[in-house]
Amino acid sequence: MITDRAGNNSTQSIGSVRVYAFYRVAFSLLFLAILLSGASRGLFAATVPSIQSGAIYAFVATSAVFLAHALWRRFALRPSALFVHLTADIGCLAALTFASGGVASGFGVPLLITVACGGAAFGARLALLLAAIASLAVLGQEVAVALTRSGEPGPVAAGLLGLLLFATAISVQRANSRLRGAQQREAVHADAAAQLQQLNELIIQRMLTGIVVVDQSGRIELINAAAVGLLGGHQPQRPLAPRQFLSISPALLRLYQRWKAYPWLQAPTFAAGGTEIQASFASLDQRDSRRTLIFLEDNRASAQRAQQLKLASLGGLTAGIAHEIRNPLGAISHAAQLLGESGTTDASVQRLAEIIIRHSERLNQIVENVLQLSRQKPAELVRFDLKSWLQKFLAEFSQRPELPAVIEADTSGPALLVEFDPSQLNQVLTNLIDNALRHSAEHSGARWATLELGTDAASGRPWLDVRDCGAGIGAVAQKRLFEPFFTTSHTGTGLGLYISRELCAMNRATLEYRADAQATPPGACFRIGFAHPDRVLDQRPRTTET
Repeated sequence: MITDRAGNNSTQSIGSVRVYAFYRVAFSLLFLAILLSGASRGLFAATVPSIQSGAIYAFVATSAVFLAHALWRRFALRPSALFVHLTADIGCLAALTFASGGVASGFGVPLLITVACGGAAFGARLALLLAAIASLAVLGQEVAVALTRSGEPGPVAAGLLGLLLFATAISVQRANSRLRGAQQREAVHADAAAQLQQLNELIIQRMLTGIVVVDQSGRIELINAAAVGLLGGHQPQRPLAPRQFLSISPALLRLYQRWKAYPWLQAPTFAAGGTEIQASFASLDQRDSRRTLIFLEDNRASAQRAQQLKLASLGGLTAGIAHEIRNPLGAISHAAQLLGESGTTDASVQRLAEIIIRHSERLNQIVENVLQLSRQKPAELVRFDLKSWLQKFLAEFSQRPELPAVIEADTSGPALLVEFDPSQLNQVLTNLIDNALRHSAEHSGARWATLELGTDAASGRPWLDVRDCGAGIGAVAQKRLFEPFFTTSHTGTGLGLYISRELCAMNRATLEYRADAQATPPGACFRIGFAHPDRVLDQRPRTTET
C-alpha cells in the first residue's frame, strides 16, 4: 500500500510500481547493450560521450537498486522512497538528453513514462511536483546545451515537452483517482455483501427450524445447527457436516428419495435421535432441480401446541361439569357415611355402604385428576443435576406414612444434567413409583421399585427408568397403556399414566413403556427420556438450579 501526504491509498499503484521497475531495468539494459556493442554511434549521436556513457551506467545502477528495493518490499514502496527513485530517473534521463544534443535527440520522451508512474502512484500534489521537477530538468538541460554549445537548442520543443509532462501527470492522476474511487466503492459493496452473507448464515444457524441443502446426488451443501441437533449429528461416530452424503441419516434419505419420485405427497414423520421429526422439501432450482432445500421441524412442538389447545378445551368442559358432578357425588358419599354409622348390624348394609363410599372416592379422584390436568400451568424449565435432585426426592418420599417400601437407586458418579419443571417431575415420578410399589406388592407381596439413570448412546439424551417386580403388562394392554381412563387395576382411575405422559410432553420429554422379557427381576419398566439440555430448539424461559 502506497500513501502520500494527502492520505490517498492506492492498491493498484503496487502494480504500477511492479511494471515500471521491470520496464526501467529492461530499458537501462538496452541502453547499456547498445553502448557496449558500439552501435550507439549509428543510433544516437553523443555530443558529450563521457556524460552519455556515465548517464547510461548511472541509469543501469539506479535501476538495479530500484528493482532490488522493490522486490524486498514486495513493490509496496513508501512514497518518499518511490519519489527518490523517480527523481533519480529524471536526473539520469536529463543528463542523457543533454549528452545526446538536447530534446531533439528524443531522450526526453521516456520522462513521460516516469511522470506517468508518479501520477499512478501518488496523489495530486506529489504527481504535480514530480512533473515540475521533470519540466525543470528538461529546461535546465536546454539551458546547458545553449551555454556549452554542445547541440542545437530547442526551447519550443522543451516547452512543449514540459506541457506534455504536466498533462500526463494530471490525466494519469485523475484517471487513477477515478479508478481508486471505483475500487473503494467496490470494496464497500463487497464488505456489505460479505456482511449480508454472514448475517444470512447467522440467521440460518440460529433458526429453530432445521435447514439442510443437498445437491442432486444427495451430498449436503449446507446444514444448520438445529438440523444437526435434530438428526443427532453431534456424535463422533456419525457427525453431520457439509460435503457428506444424506445417507448418514437413512430415514431422511428414504423420505428424500420418496419426494423426488412423488413430490406431491406429504412426507410422514420419522424418528431420529429419539425425536419425532416432520420433514418438508422444496426445489431451489426450478428448471433442473439440482438442489433441494429440506426443512426439519421438531414434531414435539406441534404436539405441545395441540396439547395446550386440548387442555384449554378440556378445562372449559370440566369446569362446567365439575360442580354438577360434585354436588350429587357429595350427597351420595354423605348418605353412605350416615348409612354406615346408623348402628345397623346388618353386614350386607355395611358392605354396600363401603362400596358406595369407595366408588364415590374413586369418582371424586377422577374429577380431581381431570381438573388438575386442565388447570396445568406451562412448564417452567429448570436445568439441574438429576442425581442430586433424585436424592432429595427419595428422602422426602421415604417420609410418607404408607407401608414400608424398598426403593433402590444408584445416584453416584458424575452429574447428569436435565431440563424439566421440578414440581412436574416430582408429580410424574411419584405416580410411577406408586404404581411400581402397588404392582410389586400385588405380585410378590413386597413393595419394591428400582430407579436407573443413564444417557442414550445414540442421541446423548438423559433417561430415568422406573422398574417394579410385578407381573408385567400384556401385549394387548400395552397398546392402550397411555389412553385416558384405561386401567388394569380395580382401584386405579386410568389417568395417572396419561397425565404423567402429558406432563413429560410439556417438558419436551417422553414417557414410554419398555418391555424386556430378560429383565431381572421381571416386571414393568417405564422410561422418562429427557430432552438434551444442550440442544434446545425453543426459547422458553429457563433457570439453573444450584
